[in-house]
Amino acid sequence: MYGEWCVTGPLPKLVAWYGVRAEREQEHPFRCVVPRCNLFLSYPNMVLLSLSLFKLPLQDPVLVFAVILLVILFSPMLFNKMGIPGILGLILSGVLLGPHGLGVLERDESVVLFSTIGLLYIMFLAGLEMDMDDFRENKNKSIVFGTLTFLIPLILGFLGARFVLGYSPLSAFLLASMFSTHTLVAYPIIGRLGITQHRTMTLILGGTIITDAAVLIILAVVTNLQKPDLSPLFWVQFVAQQALFVFVVLWGIPRISRWFFRALEGEGNAQYLFVLAVVFLSGFMAHLAGAEPIIGAFLAGLALNQLIPRASPLMHRTEFVGNTLFIPFFLISVGMLVDVRVLLEGPEALFVAAVIIVISFAGKWLAAFCTQKIYGFDPDERRLIFGMSSAHAAATIAVVLIGYNLKILDIQALNGTILLILVSCLISSIVAEKAGRKIAIAMADKVPEGTEGDERILIPVENMEHLKRLLDFSLLIKNPIAPEPLLPLVVVSEHHNPEDKIKLHQRDVASVIHEVTEDPEIIRPVYRVDINVGNGIIRAVRELRITEVVMAWNGKLSAREWFWGSILNRVVNHTTVQTIFCKFCDPLNTIQTIVVVVPRNSEREAGFPYWVNTILQLAKGAGARIRILGAKGTLQTLESFVQDQDRYTVNISYELYENWDNFPSLAKEMTQNDLFTVVLGRPHTVSYRPEFNVVPRYLSRYFQDVSYAILYPEQK
Repeated sequence: MYGEWCVTGPLPKLVAWYGVRAEREQEHPFRCVVPRCNLFLSYPNMVLLSLSLFKLPLQDPVLVFAVILLVILFSPMLFNKMGIPGILGLILSGVLLGPHGLGVLERDESVVLFSTIGLLYIMFLAGLEMDMDDFRENKNKSIVFGTLTFLIPLILGFLGARFVLGYSPLSAFLLASMFSTHTLVAYPIIGRLGITQHRTMTLILGGTIITDAAVLIILAVVTNLQKPDLSPLFWVQFVAQQALFVFVVLWGIPRISRWFFRALEGEGNAQYLFVLAVVFLSGFMAHLAGAEPIIGAFLAGLALNQLIPRASPLMHRTEFVGNTLFIPFFLISVGMLVDVRVLLEGPEALFVAAVIIVISFAGKWLAAFCTQKIYGFDPDERRLIFGMSSAHAAATIAVVLIGYNLKILDIQALNGTILLILVSCLISSIVAEKAGRKIAIAMADKVPEGTEGDERILIPVENMEHLKRLLDFSLLIKNPIAPEPLLPLVVVSEHHNPEDKIKLHQRDVASVIHEVTEDPEIIRPVYRVDINVGNGIIRAVRELRITEVVMAWNGKLSAREWFWGSILNRVVNHTTVQTIFCKFCDPLNTIQTIVVVVPRNSEREAGFPYWVNTILQLAKGAGARIRILGAKGTLQTLESFVQDQDRYTVNISYELYENWDNFPSLAKEMTQNDLFTVVLGRPHTVSYRPEFNVVPRYLSRYFQDVSYAILYPEQK
């Protein structure tokens, strides 16, 4: 029953790896006894087995994944060396290696799965990174652009398909609707340039969802018109499903997410998995409602927009995974759709493809041109609008494939559309990168008043439990163009083995920093040995040329009166930099409103521009609105100053308030989602009032369950 096969070296392991039981005899340590079976491994057979793994198209899932990862790694590098946008390398690699090229890779279910994830990820990031305040302020612009980029290509496309290509009215209408769609293929370029919150990007994103939704509704209408048993009840049900879906995503998800982030603060992995689940469940709900999943992914981004700050580790993790893996997969799969053999099918195929390409670009360019003239955009902004809105991929191929399967469109339209996908993605990437680069340079040159010069934020730490939220807060208020890192400060008493204490603190601080960010350049801890904490902070402010101090204060005056009476007072009285004392009851990403109480004459302080920009940057980063309470003259100056800050678009309301004696009554108006902020002048300054002395006591007594901050402006 058994035969013997004597081998030496690592081959017994190979035999076992292929599933053949091997029994090693005690007297022959290198002899294996294997059962006689149909699988007999010899070196020739092993070579044949190895060669079969490389049969085209590749079938081994491990090898396929490895090849795609190598393409994602090296293709952008190679094309960037040639001065060509890296995403073009991914698309062209898909053309070359795909089923219509060398046939190395097959567009099978696994590729389609990752491609779908990548497309949903693009739409999700677009919604997540949209400037919601700018969108609310300029929503009419998005509606106008969405209407133009939908109607102009639709009209041109219908006329061209009907009278140039000779299609029937229904076929011409369906083909024309394809021209109105666009896919944000160049969005990763914009993200890399850091202009996702530029005013034109908000307009483009709003227009994208409008035109794609309109086209997909047309597709649903045309598809259902082919059904013989269609009833008017269908349309009532369709509208009701859409309304219910939008309500659940935009109203329900933010509330569930805010509760989840509170419950699992600091659990980065769980939070990211929750975000992914929200994205794909929203996409699935959109599908159930009769819309495309990309609409659900975009709305999921809007729902989480104000819960994931741009400077947070969760945002970095979300962008990293998408831009590194899922989105490149989608771009490669787009290339796999392209069949360059269409060019060899004769003059008729070339003519149809040429008409489709010309109409597509003409319609999108006219829409961008009209938008520029209506709103006074400059040429670079027009080119960015055109570049971002001219790429066709996902919704385009969906429209054409469904039309082809329903016998509404012919093979010539399908082939022409596939060629359009290649050309439009190439042109879109090139135009968007060139225009985006110029806009990024122009944005960098605009420095708001009060943000000039270096910014160095010192974060004294006494209790490691407070460090994470202090770092999160400091990342939100940090000027995004300031190059200096955050400086957490640990002061150790010069008594009782300071070296050992510093080593212990170094480990704890490093652990917290790892939770907050994976970029070591953003945060640089500082350690000092001094006679006491107050002296250490004051010396660090002077030696490190600090511009702002952010500290924690737990508000327990009775138990820790020495902290308030000693360290806090010493820092305020012996430094002139802007100083913020904080107490946070909830995660910062759950803040919805920043309530700021401003004293009379605070606009006359030297640090007025700086602290106003700090509040604006905090609201921008946290996705919160601002409610400012103060005297009439102060509010007027504040409103005028804020209007001149083009960098920020924040929802702000102004209310008269001068009754500081009734300060405790404000606690009744605060909620769990508010950050209560009081601006106090230092003694002997123009905005100082005697009532300020009791503000800390009021905060400790009446604001125990509210997150708050005490801000002392900079003094010259």
